[in-house]
Amino acid sequence: TNVMLDAAVGAVGFTIVITFLALTVALLITFPLALPCAWLLFVSSRALSAIERSRLAALLGERITDPVAPFVATGPWGRFVERLRSRDRWREIAYHVLALPRGVFTTVVAGVAWCGSAALVLLPLYVGSLPGGTAKFWLFEVGPGLGAIALALLGVVGLAVVAPWATLAVTHAQSSI
Repeated sequence: TNVMLDAAVGAVGFTIVITFLALTVALLITFPLALPCAWLLFVSSRALSAIERSRLAALLGERITDPVAPFVATGPWGRFVERLRSRDRWREIAYHVLALPRGVFTTVVAGVAWCGSAALVLLPLYVGSLPGGTAKFWLFEVGPGLGAIALALLGVVGLAVVAPWATLAVTHAQSSI
């Protein structure tokens, strides 16, 4: 479930963060107008990070502590400068910018592993209704009969071994980022 949600969650985080980041950079020429956009960038990134940590805790059982230290400064300007100087806050922003490509990758890898294996398992049932009565792969074609059954067995191996391990691999890669 977590891996299949990555692309959607990544798209939302990417869109929000990249919008405020682009607005902040574009409005730097008029510094007072850039300040609210920069503030919204940091606030939205913090909120998205809290949601992401909550999602990972709920779906993977993995508790991730908040890497950002509490504010030391007391005034609004001091807190804003503290946000600008915080590496952890910029790391959160980078995480959300990279969330979309990472999410698309993890979702596609898991989806192809599961759906491709399932399609191979069911191949003997529908291969005869494909155009030309064969399933066309890159270097070969398979028609009804022994070839379709062999690929169905390969699909069973894919569902039993390849798809779960591929899903675990991309989940582990995602949680280690």
